[in-house]
Formats: sequence, C-alpha cells, structure tokens
Amino acid sequence: MIEQPASGRAFRRKIPYPRVFMLAGGTILVLAALSYYVLRGSQPPAPTKYMTAPIRIGSLSETDSATGEVVPANTFTVSVPANATLQQLNVHYGEQVSSGTILATFSDPALASEVASQQATVLNDQNHVSELASPTYTASQNAALAELQDNLSQAQAQLTADKSSGTLTAPQTGTVSQIIPLGSTVSQGQTLAIVSGHKVTAPISGTVQHIDVNTGASVNAGSPLLSLSSPQLTAKILGDESQVANIQSQLDKAELQDSPSQLSTQLAQAKAQLQRDQQTLTQEQQTLAGLTVKAPFSGQVVSLNTSSGTKLLTLDSASLMVTVPISETQINAVHTSQKVSLSLPALPHQSLSGQVQSIAPVGNYSNGVSTYPVNIALSDPKGIRYGMTAQVSIVIHSVQHAMLVPLAAIHQRGSHNFVEILGSNNQISRVPVHMVLTNTTTAAVKSRKLSSQDRVVTATLTSTSGKLHLKTKGRALGKGKKRFKGGKGPKGGKGGKGGI
Repeated sequence: MIEQPASGRAFRRKIPYPRVFMLAGGTILVLAALSYYVLRGSQPPAPTKYMTAPIRIGSLSETDSATGEVVPANTFTVSVPANATLQQLNVHYGEQVSSGTILATFSDPALASEVASQQATVLNDQNHVSELASPTYTASQNAALAELQDNLSQAQAQLTADKSSGTLTAPQTGTVSQIIPLGSTVSQGQTLAIVSGHKVTAPISGTVQHIDVNTGASVNAGSPLLSLSSPQLTAKILGDESQVANIQSQLDKAELQDSPSQLSTQLAQAKAQLQRDQQTLTQEQQTLAGLTVKAPFSGQVVSLNTSSGTKLLTLDSASLMVTVPISETQINAVHTSQKVSLSLPALPHQSLSGQVQSIAPVGNYSNGVSTYPVNIALSDPKGIRYGMTAQVSIVIHSVQHAMLVPLAAIHQRGSHNFVEILGSNNQISRVPVHMVLTNTTTAAVKSRKLSSQDRVVTATLTSTSGKLHLKTKGRALGKGKKRFKGGKGPKGGKGGKGGI
C-alpha cells in the first residue's frame, strides 16, 4: 500500500541499482578466488629447493687491526759537548749519510791534556806491577832480608861480648884464695883474684864495681867473681845497643815491605791501582773520541743548528717503523719477529709487510682498558714518508688444515652448534660441529661426522606464488669475529681475514 503524503501528492520509493551491481560483482570475484585456490590445492606441492656450499679444507686466521703513524725507527741527536767547541761540520741539512760517516768534530784542549797525563800514570803503574812481579826483584828483596838478619845477629853477639867483657868468672872449680877489694882501680893485665892457684887478670882497665864472692869461698868453673866498669866499656856497650836497635828497625821495615806475603799484598794493591787508572784513562779516551761524532746508522739529516744552543743536528734513520696500540686481551698472542701486513691510505695499491720489533712491557691505561704499544719495523720503506698513516694487521690466531664452512651454514641451539647436510633424495640431516675460529664470512669447525665431500645448506629456496624466494639459513654471529673453545668463546679483535 502506498502512503499518501500530507500534501495529498503520491510518493514512490526509488531502487539503488549501482549498489546492487557492486555487491554482485564482489560476490563473483570471491567465488572465483575460492575456486582458484581449491583447484590449486588439489595439485601436489613443488619440492623445496636449497642453496648449498662445499666444505673446504684450508686455513683460517684471526687478525687484530690497529692504526699508527710512520716514524723513523731510530733518531740520533748530536749536541755540543761541555767545554768543547765545534771544529768541523761535515754534513748539511737534508743530506743522506751512511753509517760511520763523520758528522762533526769538536776540540777540547783541557781534555786532551788530561788524557796524556793519565796515560803517563798508567805507564808508571804498569812498571811498578812489572817490578813487583819480577823474579829478580823478589830474589833481591829476599837477599836483602837475609843480609839484615845476619847483621843483626853479629851486632847482638858483639853486644853480648862487650857486656860480658867487664865480668870476671872462675876459670875452674876451687877455693878463692885472693880477691881485690871493691872500688879498686885496676889496669889491664893486673891480677884481680886467685882460684885454687889460678890467677884471674883484668881484661880492661877500670874500677872494681861489684864483688860476687869473698876470700875462702868455694866456686864452680864459670861462676862470677867480680865486675869492672870503665867509661870506654860503657860507651862501647851503648854503641852496640844502638847498632842492634838500628839493624832491628831496618829488618822490621824490610819484613813489612819485602816479605813474601807483603810482596804478594803489594803486587795485588799495585794491580788494583793500575786497573783503576786504566778505567779512568778509558773513560777519558772515550770522551775524547766522542769529540769525533760518527753516524750510528744510515739516515737523513733532518735538522741543523749552528747558530746557538747545544743541539747541533738530528739524524733520522732510513729504516721506518709504525707504533700501534694492541689491547690487553690480544697482546699475549703478539711476539717479536712476528710477520704483519700493512696498508697505507697514501699508497692504496701497494701491499706492504713488516715484523714486530719490540713490545712495550708496560701498557697505557685509559677508559678502563689497557693497550700496549707495539713497534712494527717496515720491511721495504721505499716511497713511504714520515707521518703517513698505516693500518697494521697482526695475525692473533690461526688454524691450519681445518674444515671451513660458510658462516650462514651454522645453526645454534643453546650452547650447541650444528650444520645441515643435504643428502640424497633432497633429505636434510643435522650434524653437530665444534666451532674453532670464525671471521666475518667463514667458520673453521671440527666434527667426526662431517667430511669434505658433504655440502652444507646455507639457504632454502621456496616457490609459493610462482616466484623463487630466498630464505636464509644459519645465524648471525655479530660484528667482527669470534674464537670458540668448547661451545662459546670471547670476541676476537678488530676485523678479520680468512684464507685457504
């Protein structure tokens, strides 16, 4: 029933034909798509395709790279010695000189005089040592000692004889029948006592100084009877005693200086003094020789100053080196004479080499990390200038005759690593591997179940819509490289190189 509007005019409903057509078209498209997929699903799926790579046998290296500045391997500075003046300069600025070339000579008259004086002192020392060590000298000294000892014995005997000449003794055993009184003045040959009929006469003129027995006493032969004194005898005894003392002093001095033990001591002392004087002479001669300065190595004169100051010139060696910092985690793998490779931005097309010359024993600590300066000697410095930048690559670790696979073929599950091997009939099998060393593209692995004839899967190729899509296998190991020991390992150095 059609309603009438209030105005009385009739109203007709309009049908939306464009919307109907759109809904119908969409329905048809959906049905067509469903039909396509149903028909397609009824077809068998295409076999999966894989990208593989062979297992190579070769070597792999881990390197540490660092940057340094090219500098002279050696620098030699010539300064004007103290109290010396420049006598002759034999080089000019920029000159290339060979090792041993005389660079400059200096003069020092005072030093030359000291050297001549010290040479005379050394000569005297040598003569003294030769004299003390001479058998003839030793024999003469021994003869002199023997002569002094004989003279002393004679003097002592004479002193004893003179002292006993004033003492009279009994010529035999018997009874004293007569003896001269005390204080009597007697002359030589006068009878002084009688013992059992035997006379005792005065040997010298003098005065009876002491009586030892009385008349009627019994005495034995040699017993003292009396003593005489005289000024002449006293003077002679004093002279004898003085002579004995003088000879004894000479003998003591000779024994102190010329006895075998003392001669040995004197010889040792003379040799020690000669050695000291020779050392002084050597030092002075070296200082004098230093006034003629020779180039210790081949190089170039890079500075020259003759106007003022003590620094005269500087010589840089022709050999060059690069000093690079190596981290504390890698320094133990670096050793002297180790071969390294270098590259210079200034010489991009040249392949350079060198070797480790020295390693600093103490590192430089900064920002929680210690680095050790390593000096690299350049093997062929041709075309290289001071101050150029050099990139140094040092092999830190390497493996030989290892199985090498692309890094993309490595899978990891927890702490274990494995690769997938493509077998017959397009079958995939997993093989556990032990990671030895890696760089940015390649891994060196060990596995008893892996052989060089196998091919490892690096990616899967799928075809879901008629086009091939690459599905990457494996895993990323991060930037740089890692060295593995067991399942995991610490990060290596900067950059890396591999080789077969």
